[in-house]
Amino acid sequence: MDGIKILDEALWPEVPEDVIAEAKRAAKSQPCWIARQGNGHIVAMDGPGDPEVATGDVQFIAEVGPFQE
Repeated sequence: MDGIKILDEALWPEVPEDVIAEAKRAAKSQPCWIARQGNGHIVAMDGPGDPEVATGDVQFIAEVGPFQE
């Protein structure tokens, strides 16, 4: 997918289209991440830096953008 780096192939099919659209809008100048929170919600969020080294109850699903206009 153009501009989207999928980090978790197993969770990617569960990502709602509106979350993908929100992440694309948010990724205009810096990357945005799609993640599943500990409560099961899938959200677009600012990342804590490198999703490869993030800890806690967040599972990173994809890195989005940034997109140049």
